[in-house]
This record gives sequence, structure tokens and C-alpha cells, in this order.
Amino acid sequence: KGLPDKAPFHAIHVGAAADDFPHNLMMQLAVGGVMVIPVGPDGGIQNLYRVEKLRESPTFHGEDFAIDRLLGVRYVPLVRIGP
Repeated sequence: KGLPDKAPFHAIHVGAAADDFPHNLMMQLAVGGVMVIPVGPDGGIQNLYRVEKLRESPTFHGEDFAIDRLLGVRYVPLVRIGP
């Protein structure tokens, strides 16, 4: 979930693999901010990505972010708390 009450952030590092890009964390980036995150299933193919926020928007739009695949990795899964 991140820390939405402390946002925006210039940098976010996620230390565990997410199944998909977490929109709630992406929205907490400042414009020009970068998130580095491993994405992929536990035990499957995972990649490390660099996500940069290009523009501000009150709701999530994929085109507001530049996403670059950096390299293949193997991380433990990201734990989700609650529904």
C-alpha cells in the first residue's frame, strides 16, 4: 500500500516481486520520480523494471508512466495484507 499520506516520493525501491505493477505505489511517485521494482510470479520469470512518473493525474493512467525492463531477476513474492 505504501505511505500515501507521506507521498509524493522521488524514489521507491520495492524489495520483493509483485505479480503486476502496483498502481497504488506508482501513484505515490512525484512527477519525475522513479520506482525500481521486480515483477513476475513466484518461481516464474521475473524482471526488474524502472518506472518513471511523467505527469500528474488524479486517477491512474498507464500513459502517465514510462516503464523500462532492466534485467531478469529472482525475488521473493511481495506480501499482500488484507483484501
